[in-house]
This record gives sequence, structure tokens and C-alpha cells, in this order.
Amino acid sequence: MRSTFTTAALSALTLNTIAVAESVTKCSGDICFSAAVPTTSSSGNGNLYFQISGPTSYTWLALGSGDSMASSYMFVMYTDGSGNVTISPRLGTNHQMPSEDTSSSAAKVTLLAGSGVNGDTMVANFVCSNCQSLSKGSVSASGSSDFIAAWKSGPALDSSDKDAAIAEHDSHTAWAFNLQQATISSDANPFVASGGSNDNSGSGSGSGSSGSGNNSGSSSSGVIEDTSNMDTPKLIAAHGVVMAITFVILYPIGSILMPMLSNWVVHAMFQTVAFLLMWAGFALGVISAHRTKYDFTVTHTLLGTVVVCLMVLQPALGWVHHTHFVKHQKRSVVSYAHIAYGRSLMLLGVINGGLGLQLAGAPGRLVVAYAVVSAVIGVLYAAIKLTTSFRKRRGGGANGGSKIPGRRGDKYAAGQEVEMPHRPYGNGNAGQNGHGY
Repeated sequence: MRSTFTTAALSALTLNTIAVAESVTKCSGDICFSAAVPTTSSSGNGNLYFQISGPTSYTWLALGSGDSMASSYMFVMYTDGSGNVTISPRLGTNHQMPSEDTSSSAAKVTLLAGSGVNGDTMVANFVCSNCQSLSKGSVSASGSSDFIAAWKSGPALDSSDKDAAIAEHDSHTAWAFNLQQATISSDANPFVASGGSNDNSGSGSGSGSSGSGNNSGSSSSGVIEDTSNMDTPKLIAAHGVVMAITFVILYPIGSILMPMLSNWVVHAMFQTVAFLLMWAGFALGVISAHRTKYDFTVTHTLLGTVVVCLMVLQPALGWVHHTHFVKHQKRSVVSYAHIAYGRSLMLLGVINGGLGLQLAGAPGRLVVAYAVVSAVIGVLYAAIKLTTSFRKRRGGGANGGSKIPGRRGDKYAAGQEVEMPHRPYGNGNAGQNGHGY
């Protein structure tokens, strides 16, 4: 791990004075986040000091409390277009970008000296007077506290509006600050040289000379790397890929193999592989939901759980359908139930995949790609089903049709299962065996 310096220490070097250096800092590349707690605030209330710093090549940078967006209280920084910065307190939400919290219980935030734009660096030094007592996303200064961060690269936002619309983040990270190691002796701005004032009229000085935020490295003393949370995006991505492949591609292909090949063994084996892969994807989803605190609180996780559990009945319905057809050479109520039930669950699975992309805040291009692939597979699925159904009707249905030569002579009619080497229950005519999965 690369060594880092706190922003306060850099400020001291810049001004040739001694600044407080007990703040803790977490850097991700050229973006840094710092926190400091006055000794008078360590008992559960009082001021907490924070700093966000990074290049102006980012549209916005954000620091949030907690370990997931849904349970976080966020502070979003962006340039205001006048050489200063805007710090916007926002509540994390499940399915949409956070907006300014204007409620009576909103965080009370004041922008401090040292904030602003200096060259290609923007800095926000701010104090929160009630962050330890927020109704949602409060920060505990008595020990380890979870934090998340996100950022968006691109042109400057240049807005003084605290409710300015922001685009979806490019990347994010998570960690924990040990705030017991972030104690400062006085209740004053720790990110400037001694004598810095807490009152900056909430606008930022615009000089940016104090707290330049040019830290490098990944973390400093007092930062607890939360590797499990940092791996969560990878788990979410793996869950999405596995479930998309299963419901958008594998299940539909396995379904159309029956009328195309007239071989129930191939159909059953293919769908079994898809079934097992579905459960692997579901396990990844459960872990991801637990880490992000979504669990069973959102539509995607609820619907996904229902679909996966209902899918357990499908293999049993398929077996009953198969054994009945072998014995009676015609479909039963269970046969039609197996077909309709499977198609319904496949459709719900595809829809839930779209909800998952929305929940994860997936890029627009990924959503479009998912929709296009799903639509193409859906059209092909419907076309093949209609074609085989039409051919079956022309052949006389499941129990009749033109005669076909075989080991039993002219008794073989289109749509009947026959005994053939290497093809136990097929008559060689695609889509005419009556299974119709």
C-alpha cells in the first residue's frame, strides 16, 4: 500500500506553519477524503470536520456515511463557476440520483476557509454540526465508522444550486474511518494553518491555498480498508451477468431445443445446466443484497427471489408431462401448465433483470444492450415456436398426420413418439412430437 500524507500536513508545508495533523485520510488515486473530530465532539454530539479534494477534471465528488447508498447521508462537491465550490447535503436513495435534503432534520453544513478552486484542484473543507444525530446516515465518532465515496468525470458543473442535477457516477469505493484516531485538540478548522476561522459565510474562500488536496496513495493511519465492500461491485456484476445469461439466453434456447430436435433428453440436460447456473447467480445476489443492505426491501430482490423459488416446480412439471406423454401419446393439463408456467417465469426473469440494472445504476449503454439482446432473443423464440406449431398442425397434430415409415410400419403418424436408436422419444420430425416445450 502506498504511503500517504494528510491534507492538513500538506497545508502546513504550503504556508510554512504548523497545522493540525490528527485528521484521517482515504485517497483513491488523485481523490482524497479526510475527517477530524474535536475532543469535545467525541462523546456523541458536536462538530465533525470533513474535507473532499480532487482534480477539476471531475464533474462532482461525493462522500457518504454508511456502507451503501440506500442508507447513506451524502455530501456532494462541485464547482460553482466563480472560483469556489458548492457542498450539497443529500440523502441516498434506491433507484434515483440523490437530491438536496431540505427537511427539518437535514445535516447542518458550513463551508470553511481553504475551500475553493486552485488551479486544477477543487477542495471543500466543511463542518457538520449534527452529523452524529441525523435520523438517517448518522456518523459515530466513538469508533469505526463506515464511509462510501463516488465521483463522476467530465466537465465542471459550475453551479451554486445545492440541488443541481448530477449524472450517474463513474466509480465508487468504501472503507471505514477509525475516528478515535482522528481527534483534534480544538474545535476549529483543522485543514488550514492555525487561526483559521470556522465561519466562511458558507461560500468558500475561493483561494484553495489551504488544504490543496494533492495527496497521493490509498490511505493513512486510522483508515480501515473494507475489502468485502470493495469487492461488492464485482459480486453485483457477476450476479447480473450470470442471471442475464440464464434467463435471456439459456432458458429460451433450452425451450426451443425440444421442438427443433424432438429429443427430450437434450432439452432436459440443457435446462438442468441453466437451472443450476440460476441458483449460483441467486447466491451471488443474496450476498450482494446483504452487503448493500437491500435484502428484501426492493422490488428486484423480492421478485427475483419469487421467480427463482417458483422455478423449482418447473422440472417436476416437465417430468410429469413427459411420463404422461410417453404413456398416452398426447398432452395433458400438466403439459400445458409446464409450457405456460415456464414461459411466464422466463419473462419475469428478463423483466427483473432490467430492474436489477436500474437498481445498480448501470450505464445507459448497458441497459440498451440488455434490452436489445432480450428483444432479439424474444423475437427468435416466438418465431421458432410459431413455425414449429404451424408445421405440427400441417402434419395433423400430436396424434395424427401423414404416415411415416418405421419399425412398426405405417402405424407411425406425425407427432407420435417412436423408438429409434439414439433418439428414444423422437420421430425425426422437428416440432411434431407433441412435447412442445
